[in-house]
Amino acid sequence: MRQDVVVSNFKFVGMSHGDGESSYAKNSSLQGRMMAIIQPKFFAMIKSMRLPSSESPFRVADLGCSSGPNTIASVEAIIEQVKARYKDEGKGASVPEFQVFFQDLPTNDFNTLFKHLFSRPSGKAATAQNFEFMPTAVPGSFYNRLFPKSTMNIITSSHAIHWLSQIPDSVNDKASAAYNGGHSELHRSSLATVQAYAEQAERDFDHFLSARAEEVVSGGLILLVFGIRERFYPCNWIRVIHMQEDIWNTLVSEGLVSEELRDGYNSPIYMRTLEEVNKQLEKHKSEFEVEKQETVQFSFQTLLQNKHEGDPREMAKEMVKVSRGATGDSLEAYFGKTATDLFYERYEHALCELLTRENAGSAGEGLGSVTQILLGLRRK
Repeated sequence: MRQDVVVSNFKFVGMSHGDGESSYAKNSSLQGRMMAIIQPKFFAMIKSMRLPSSESPFRVADLGCSSGPNTIASVEAIIEQVKARYKDEGKGASVPEFQVFFQDLPTNDFNTLFKHLFSRPSGKAATAQNFEFMPTAVPGSFYNRLFPKSTMNIITSSHAIHWLSQIPDSVNDKASAAYNGGHSELHRSSLATVQAYAEQAERDFDHFLSARAEEVVSGGLILLVFGIRERFYPCNWIRVIHMQEDIWNTLVSEGLVSEELRDGYNSPIYMRTLEEVNKQLEKHKSEFEVEKQETVQFSFQTLLQNKHEGDPREMAKEMVKVSRGATGDSLEAYFGKTATDLFYERYEHALCELLTRENAGSAGEGLGSVTQILLGLRRK
């Protein structure tokens, strides 16, 4: 093994498991609030899609479903729209059976997802008496094929495609211009590092669209929501992300985390630019028609103020819970629980200080905002 390669054991293991206080299942309501605003923007596409025969199952998949309630709400909303279509066309008495595929990495906590699904008072999942839809777990990577050819009617994915299939090898290679030592995020990284991430993201999105082109029936829909950023370089996409890197660097300077361990950790998230997205859509234009492309900007300040009435402590606490729900298990597996707990403790303190100092001001201040792209594709 070359000595100039950082040995890294970091691996993203999926959203935080279980249903405890630090779990994704308990700390994904912020994403849910965003989806409640975004998802209805896709309904016009469902209202105009060509309906298959009610004799065949109608198949819906949520890719990158994780283990919380958001995926269930998402697929139920889609199914209700499809049912309404059959009713509007006079087919209400012959609505098809619905099969729903919940897909995520093999390390995903499917047990918590299905526990939640079958324990809800509404009982909308398949039971002996009630077949609203028949759920299936699909472990794997959505950058590969997941389903048989031409079998899926609607595929959706929310807040997932900005997670890469892997960290580019070159960012851990000390001999490479793309080496990202000293950084855990991309906002202060070199142009070569950002380009390495961009190349990985380009391959990933190409593979994603190629796989879906095989799986979705003609006239079927792909409904995507994922994060994007405004410009290619510098790679800034959220105002407070630098705080996390600063905290890891402080822990290194205090001797609480080794420099090698810090250098071996790189975020698996890459927010594409609109130009990068459109490049892949152009490449796949023979397979998909772009029916909807819209960007929506969400102010974290506004989302949190509406829930916590502007209380800086409560707003900071939820932001940290959202972060820990997404990456907490992965950070604990890599840095250890003690260092991870200390990281999140300091992150919450830094966020609270920022919000207090700026007095939780108007939208766009304080915590900044994130831009989501809504992408609706119809299979030709």
